[in-house]
This record gives sequence, C-alpha cells and structure tokens, in this order.
Amino acid sequence: MLVGCSSNSGTTLPTADFFVGEGQGFLIKVGQTGGVQTLSGTIFLVNFNNVLGDSRCPEGVTCVQEGAATIALSVQTSLALNDVEVDIPPSGTGEVVVEELTIEFIRLTPAAEDGVQIDLLDYELGLRAMQTGDIGVPAPQ
Repeated sequence: MLVGCSSNSGTTLPTADFFVGEGQGFLIKVGQTGGVQTLSGTIFLVNFNNVLGDSRCPEGVTCVQEGAATIALSVQTSLALNDVEVDIPPSGTGEVVVEELTIEFIRLTPAAEDGVQIDLLDYELGLRAMQTGDIGVPAPQ
C-alpha cells in the first residue's frame, strides 16, 4: 500500500515491472521500475530513468581519474515521487538515501571499454533497497 502519492517533480507514478522483498538485491535496466515491499507492507518504487553520462575509466586502461557514471532514478517513497541523480564509480558501489529509503548500489554493467560506446539499453544496475527511516505513519493492521 502506498501512503500518499504527492509529487515534487510533476511526474506520474510508474507501475512496477517486478517486485522484490526489502533488502533483496535485484537488477534493473534503463526504463524499468522495480517495486520493493518492506516487512511492514509499504511499497517503494525505483525507476532507472537514464544514464546521463559515463566517464568511468575503461578496464585495462590507466587513467588519471577513475571517473563515474551519472544515473537518473525516480524513487516513489511514502511521501513523494523524487527524482535523483547519482554518480556511480567504476566499482559500481555506493548508496543514496531518499527520505525513509536507503538504496545501496551493487554494480553498474557493462564495464567501460576503451573505444566502445555503450548503448543506453545495455546498462543494468544492481541494487538493494531498505527502509531505514520512519515517517511516523503507522503501518496498516
């Protein structure tokens, strides 16, 4: 059950392509939406909107800077639909907190290759999401 569907971006609420349990790792491609159901029954939606840029250092190449891939997500929490931009390092790991939801990035594939432009639809993001905050709304009984 979603509690409140207000939007701070003017975007409509997406429907989920699949659902996973809280803390369960999953893979998501550009354009897909994954639903995460918490133990309390709250559902969060994570949409992988776009790869805005990819300057990760290609494998086998020595780089002065390791670079990063900048991705765009839409995250539906209990309070609002939030548009988020995140820099993902070549390791693919990191995390972002959106209201009461923490999203941990596990990997971004494919890895950068010297002289190869990655097609947008080939990107796949591995992540895991956990409810790490409480908005003060009692869970449904």
